[in-house]
Amino acid sequence: MPSKNGMFEFTWSRQNPETGELEFGLAPEDFEAVRQGYGCATCLADFHGIYHLRCPVCGETRPQPQLVVRQWWTSRSIV
Repeated sequence: MPSKNGMFEFTWSRQNPETGELEFGLAPEDFEAVRQGYGCATCLADFHGIYHLRCPVCGETRPQPQLVVRQWWTSRSIV
């Protein structure tokens, strides 16, 4: 699925009642792009196939891949 205006679009979202943080789900292809370093998990910027350790949009440093938990961003969430 192509991104819109250089940003991934989430398939669902909600505000966590305990923390107030936004939780969201991505399409499987978009999740894989973020997991592999081709997108930002914080601002959802799509890097269009270019790997970045630091997001050029928001400056967020990419976490180590093993720290990204699949169910946080997919429609198969346990939440």
